[in-house]
Amino acid sequence: MGFTRYDISVIDMIKKFKSKKRTFLKIKIFLFIGICFWAFMYSFNYLYERFKKELDEKSIITYLLIGESNHNIDNILNMSSTEFLLNYSLGITPTIKDKNDYEDNLLGDYMADPKPVIVKEPLIYLYNTHQQEAYNKNLVATYNISPTVMLTSYMLRENLNNLGIPTIVETADIKNVLNTHNWIYKDSYKASRLLLDDAYKVNNSLILFIDIHRDSSQYDKTTLKTADASYAKVLFVVGLDYQGYENNLQRAIALNKLINEEVPGISRGGLKKSGKGVNGIYNQDFKENTFLIEVGGQYNSIEEVKNTITPLANAIYNYLKGEDHA
Repeated sequence: MGFTRYDISVIDMIKKFKSKKRTFLKIKIFLFIGICFWAFMYSFNYLYERFKKELDEKSIITYLLIGESNHNIDNILNMSSTEFLLNYSLGITPTIKDKNDYEDNLLGDYMADPKPVIVKEPLIYLYNTHQQEAYNKNLVATYNISPTVMLTSYMLRENLNNLGIPTIVETADIKNVLNTHNWIYKDSYKASRLLLDDAYKVNNSLILFIDIHRDSSQYDKTTLKTADASYAKVLFVVGLDYQGYENNLQRAIALNKLINEEVPGISRGGLKKSGKGVNGIYNQDFKENTFLIEVGGQYNSIEEVKNTITPLANAIYNYLKGEDHA
């Protein structure tokens, strides 16, 4: 028995009803997913902003000194919440800005000791003739933080003390010393020489003196990228305009070799300076084992500097061990 026109009309109506029902169901599912996604992103953004607000300068410095994390804190501070979600939840790495486009001549301010410690009979004295030399501040600009070479000294002290080598950092403000003597910026090495003298008078146990700077070269020259991490390269600067520089040169070569053994290629080697227009001494005539080490450059992030601190500390430890001082 065949279908009548009436039967066919009813079947068509049923089909149309079912089709509309499926369409309506799809719309409801789509709306439900959309509402859930919006609620998730709103909640994530809210919590992310709360998280960023709690990362003040002190907590960031503390993280760099003693924190252990798989997350790059510079990236976190520079990321939007969406980029953070993609990178740390879904494993999708956002495009990194060209670091060669960052501003030149970064200068920071004096940085107080974030974690003062009492060290008895120190062996190593860390100081910064140019305390305002800063690293890339764009990644932490949200918090008006300009990490300087002083933070490098604080981090290196932390590592050396953990290795059992008593280490102190000069915390006197170089600017105050300059102002007291009516000196200008070019007299900074005269100012740090006074601090060297004072430090040795108070702590005659000191046997190694390191003046930490950062370079002003381009990012590709001051950075080593490996499969595991990105490092700020080190550079040993040796003045030749004083009697006995040969000993300091040989010592710098020895320390340079040791740090390259820790991470091959992490050192740019040595730079000999002499003649008109340069200092040529850098207070290296003060005592044996007086070094000037540039750690990274103005385009390096403080995280890259932090990665360099461990092999640098290990190299210094092995150097002193070879010198029969540790």
